[in-house]
Amino acid sequence: MFTTGSKLFIGSSVLAIVAAVAFGVSYDGAAAWTAAIGLISVSIALLFLMAINFWVRDSNVSGMDSDATTTSAAAQERPSNSMWPAVGALGGALVAIGLVATPVVFKAGIVVLLIALFEWLVQAWSDRASSDRRFNASVRGRIMHPLEFPVLGAVGLTVIIYSFSRIMLFLSKESGPAVFVILAALITLGGFLFASRPTLKASVVAGICTIATLGLVSTGAVMAIDGEREMHEHATVSNEPAVCSSNEETEVDEKASQGVAAKSNVAATIIYNADGELYGQQVGMGEYSRMVTLQRSNTSQIMFRNLSDETVRLVANMGAFEVDVNGTTVTEKPVTCTTLVEPDGRQFMTLVFPKSSAATAPTDPYTFTVPGVEGASVEIVVP
Repeated sequence: MFTTGSKLFIGSSVLAIVAAVAFGVSYDGAAAWTAAIGLISVSIALLFLMAINFWVRDSNVSGMDSDATTTSAAAQERPSNSMWPAVGALGGALVAIGLVATPVVFKAGIVVLLIALFEWLVQAWSDRASSDRRFNASVRGRIMHPLEFPVLGAVGLTVIIYSFSRIMLFLSKESGPAVFVILAALITLGGFLFASRPTLKASVVAGICTIATLGLVSTGAVMAIDGEREMHEHATVSNEPAVCSSNEETEVDEKASQGVAAKSNVAATIIYNADGELYGQQVGMGEYSRMVTLQRSNTSQIMFRNLSDETVRLVANMGAFEVDVNGTTVTEKPVTCTTLVEPDGRQFMTLVFPKSSAATAPTDPYTFTVPGVEGASVEIVVP
């Protein structure tokens, strides 16, 4: 004999099958096939549910069964509330979105699914530990809290730090410090108020902290979407001939370092003395010379020392070469230079010579010079 639930499922299945046949016969084309396949899938699902319901007999308990009051499913304590099914659904949605969007979203969905599955399994196991819900909750807490609290604390701290960083990067350099001081003062004031009222309810403190955190995170998310403020990279060297041709201060020279830490692989030291003369000191050779030898196609680290009483820069003239630009022969004279070096200051310069000295024009050899100082030159020999 069919139960009431089974009869309802049978009727629904028959209606779905009849609708699929009728729709498939009445219409032609791809839309008819799509609708028919959908209705057939619905009928299969309803038949499957009908079979399960028929097997369990609507979970009815016979009135003649005296043990049913304690052993039946209806007599059992219902499972505790759980958020992990919803978290698992979120993970499945992230996986689906990640398949068509970015791999990062897909990987995040997999992680969320694994976490939800593990937490759900532990909660289902703890619900069957006893008939006492408080004891079951304590069993789960002893197992999961040592793992959950550090992870949740780290994730929460990361979210707060990231949100705060987005806010500070969105603000201008002038208003950023002021906002930082104001927020710090508000946090200090809030801590003082909480400490001065020891009888304050924990729920009130938790509510205030939650509202503040949500405000911080939402503001950080909005500013992260809007984007960071424009930041200009501060250059340390220049390849512009207009900068390297004089000792006038430019943007490149602002806040330039005047000292050099211990470095390895220094190919040569170029020294500008108080008499306006430029000398080179090759590594391994104690004497000064007006000529240094550097390797071809390798990186050469050059240290420049300013022993004069004026602020100057060192310029490396990289020769002159003829190149073809859209069918026109153009002579290029690449240069690079340090920022302005104050008296008794030092700076590094990194050079790479792709061609030997013989490849450059005789009138424009490889040299080190100081702008505006005639005769201050060191020849560079590249074998």
